[in-house]
Amino acid sequence: MKNIFKIVSTTLLGALLPAILIAGNSERAGTGGATELLINPWARSAGFGGINTAMAKGVEAMNVNVGGLAYTKNTEVIFSRTTWLKGSDVNISAFGLSQKVGTSGVLGISIMSMDFGDIDVTTNDRPEGNIGKFSPKLVNFALAYSKEFSNSIHGGILVRGIQQSIADLNSSGFSLDAGIQYTGGDNDELKFGIALRNIGPDMVMQGDGLMATFTDPTLPFAVEGYRKSQAYQIPSLLNMGLSYDLYFQKDHRVTPMFNFTSNSFSNDLIGLGLEYSYKNHLMFRGAYNSEKNVFDAATSPSVYNGLTFGSTIELPLNDKGASFAIDYSYRVTHVYDGTHAIAARITL
Repeated sequence: MKNIFKIVSTTLLGALLPAILIAGNSERAGTGGATELLINPWARSAGFGGINTAMAKGVEAMNVNVGGLAYTKNTEVIFSRTTWLKGSDVNISAFGLSQKVGTSGVLGISIMSMDFGDIDVTTNDRPEGNIGKFSPKLVNFALAYSKEFSNSIHGGILVRGIQQSIADLNSSGFSLDAGIQYTGGDNDELKFGIALRNIGPDMVMQGDGLMATFTDPTLPFAVEGYRKSQAYQIPSLLNMGLSYDLYFQKDHRVTPMFNFTSNSFSNDLIGLGLEYSYKNHLMFRGAYNSEKNVFDAATSPSVYNGLTFGSTIELPLNDKGASFAIDYSYRVTHVYDGTHAIAARITL
C-alpha cells in the first residue's frame, strides 16, 4: 500500500512543475477541448464553486480531489441533475457510487452525460434548416481508487474515459487525476488538499463529417477524401486548498476555506468560501472565485461571474451513520439564468 502512496505523490510532484509553467495563460483560452471536464456535475461541491479541494468527501471528491473518496465509510450513491445555463436547453445527468474495500481502501465509479437536445441541421444553401436534426453528446466515465494511509493522510488516483460526438464526428480519449488530503488539529479541524486533474494525451475528431470532395485542374475528375482534423489538448489544472472548522456550542459549525486553481487554458483562480452547518443536518454554503474581469460580461473569459451558492438537507436513516440527503446549488452566470443543480445522496 505504501507503493500506492508513492505513485500518487510522484504523479503530483512530477506534474506539478509543468502544470504551473503552462498555467494561468488566458491567451490559450479556446484553443483546448473537452472543457466539459471542468464542469462539476455534483450539486454539493458545485455549491462551493469547486473550491472545496481540502474537504471534498465521498463520490463528489472524484471531480474535485480524488483523495477525499477515501472518507466513504461503507457505501455512497449519488444521482444528480444539472440545468446548465438555464434557458439553453442543455442538461447534465450524473451518477456516482463509492464502496469501501478492505479496511482502508475505497473504489469509486461515476458517469456524466451532457445532453444538448435536438439541433436543426443548417447549410449555406438552407440556413433556415428544416432538413434534419442532430444531437451532440458529451459523456465521461471514471474509475477511482483512494486509500486512508493514516488518520491524517488520504490519497487517490483516477482514470476517466472521455467520449464526444457531434453529427458525423466523434472523439475519444482519457485523463488521469491524482490527489491528497491532509487533516490536522485535535479534532481534524484543519484540512489541506492538493489535486492534479485532467492530465492526458491530445484528442482529435474523426468520422465521415471530415469527408470532402477535392478538385484538381490537372485531373478530369474530382477526388473524395478526408480532411485532417487538428488535435487539441484537454484542460489540465492544479488545485490547492485549505479549510478550518470552527465549532460553536457543538451543534454549529462554520468552515471558511481558501483555494488556488492553476489553469492551463484560462486565468488562474483564487477562491474564498464559507459553509455553515447545524448538526450536519442543515447546511448552507457560498463561494467566490476571483479572476481577471470576472464581473465584466463583455471581457470575462468565463460564463460565470464567480459567485456560487448551495444548501443541503441531510436526514439520518438509522443510528449506524446511514443518511439521505438532498443537495442544491446555484451558480451565477453572465448569460441565461444561471446554472442549477440538484442531487439525491444516500450514505449507507
